[in-house]
Amino acid sequence: MFDIEHIRIYKILAMNITPLAEAYLRFLKLTSPPGALLGDEEFDANLKALFEATVMHWSLGKPLSVLETISQTKLGSPATLHKRLQRLIAQDFVKSEVWGSDKRTKFVSPTNKGLVYIDLVGGKMFKSLAPPN
Repeated sequence: MFDIEHIRIYKILAMNITPLAEAYLRFLKLTSPPGALLGDEEFDANLKALFEATVMHWSLGKPLSVLETISQTKLGSPATLHKRLQRLIAQDFVKSEVWGSDKRTKFVSPTNKGLVYIDLVGGKMFKSLAPPN
């Protein structure tokens, strides 16, 4: 719990919030929890992080293979990431498919539902930049 000194420091800091910090806080408020945007409470912060990592690579024209996706140790162990990837696929946020001639390698890309989620978050980001009413 916070003591009186922590509360005092918090109040001082709160009075000096920059416009960019305000926009970021509005964005967090508009997008929390992550799954609420699509009515999917199972889409938690861990799934969101893996989804964002895969979509970022895909958007750069360098989609991750399934092996590369589950090898991102900053996001968890390979076993944990494999389970999360399976959940993202089951919830229809991403798909894994063969691209090119090598049938042994599958690449991860967003589904239509994943693209709708990106669009919704982009809209919330745009809205958060507007000055508060």
